[in-house]
Amino acid sequence: MKKWFLFFLMCTAISAQAQDMVQQMYAQHAANFRYSLSFVQETNFYRNDSLIKTDTWFEVLVYPDKLRIDINNPDDGNAIFFVNDSSFRFQKYELKNKGLQPHDLLFLLGGMYSYPLTEVYTRLKGFGYDAGKSYETTWKGKPVVVIGADKAETESNQFWVDKEKMVTVRILNNKQGQQSEIICGDHLKLGKGWCETNIEFYVNGKLRQTEKYRNLKQNFSINMDYLDPYKMGQVKFWGR
Repeated sequence: MKKWFLFFLMCTAISAQAQDMVQQMYAQHAANFRYSLSFVQETNFYRNDSLIKTDTWFEVLVYPDKLRIDINNPDDGNAIFFVNDSSFRFQKYELKNKGLQPHDLLFLLGGMYSYPLTEVYTRLKGFGYDAGKSYETTWKGKPVVVIGADKAETESNQFWVDKEKMVTVRILNNKQGQQSEIICGDHLKLGKGWCETNIEFYVNGKLRQTEKYRNLKQNFSINMDYLDPYKMGQVKFWGR
């Protein structure tokens, strides 16, 4: 009975630590988090550790769940929309593909602060992150809390939180037999918060894509039709 009680206390402590970290992130950022964000992005694509292509992406997002990416030239009509849990891909203003695609990266990098805290836990569970598990370690020499796992392993979906800045710096995901790793770095002070300006994407340990942001702007007003895939081509943003 005594051993069982000690095990119960240990599990409770782990769960409390994970939820406490989410609460601390929320308390530090939610009240003053940005409404909108735009930036120009250098996107590099890799295969077998070699650079094969470089694009310039023009990105606009409104939290929590609207993102538009125009590829190379915003006037060419080659764009990707993420709206709620769906994606829409356009080529020369023509819709080529539409599908279900929940965007947990957008959620973990800021979308979460647009929801009530109780809903944050529900959505984390929906994305496959167990907010009842956590442990502490270091990442690039800085203390972090790992949420979604209770020991050093890579099989569980998990995100790593910098304890000082209270921002997500690493995400591990397992989907359909593939393990993805996303590293978020070079955080820039933006208003009262932080914004990552460099992201690396790995699949099964191989580098697939890097993103570097410049010309970041936040909290601007925007015609929401620009972020509506059903109104593609009706509203301009870049060069307006």
